[in-house]
Amino acid sequence: MNLIILTETDRVGENGFVLSDHRAEHIRAVLKRGVGDSVSVGILNGPTGSAKITRAGSDLVQLECDQWSEIVPPIPEIDLICALPRPQTLKKVLLTCAMMGVRSLHLVRANRVEKSYFSSPLILSENQLPYLTEGLSQGKLTRLPQVQVHDKFRRFFEDELPTFGSDTSESLRLLCSPDTEAPLDKVFSAGAAQVVVAIGPEGGWVPFETELMQSLGFRAFTLGRWTLRVEHAVTAALAQVELLRLMQQA
Repeated sequence: MNLIILTETDRVGENGFVLSDHRAEHIRAVLKRGVGDSVSVGILNGPTGSAKITRAGSDLVQLECDQWSEIVPPIPEIDLICALPRPQTLKKVLLTCAMMGVRSLHLVRANRVEKSYFSSPLILSENQLPYLTEGLSQGKLTRLPQVQVHDKFRRFFEDELPTFGSDTSESLRLLCSPDTEAPLDKVFSAGAAQVVVAIGPEGGWVPFETELMQSLGFRAFTLGRWTLRVEHAVTAALAQVELLRLMQQA
């Protein structure tokens, strides 16, 4: 854990927090911190800080923190559309989205998505939380991505997509596609307040799906000459967007 994620249920008093689960064990056994030492902490969906350990027993760790710093989300904000993957892959996608600062993750039905995936327990938000929290801890972030599941492909793109995020005039819509040779920097727009990235299923989008997205302003780009798994495509796409963001700031 690069950041110990705290919640309001951990709070004791104004500035105290008590941990008695895997986080306490991590502080003791992995970080090897004891009374008087400090650890990096963050409030879920809130600020970060440095907390001093005031008690460390075999069953709990107590922390004290009275100085906090807000995390400012980067611009552009990133929203990810992903064809619902198999459950084991979804765990990795959830972790990566939280780790890399994605604002929202929209899991959609596509032609090549197995219907059984929509019956997975991971569809429920309470079952997603451990993977999202692990990602936040790794990425030293605190804002939970908003995760939504959409079981109607066309309805989502035609009716719901235009209503979320920034004004479409400030939004850049990107489509990962093996059918183009255009790298991301050729379709990336400087100054976009929001970037929406669409990533298909393992078998790829069918022509109707790509045609619909492109009719709605999605620009196709390639991640390279390789055929990637969904979780690797998510990481590669987010990393390329971040690289271009940093280059524009330089």
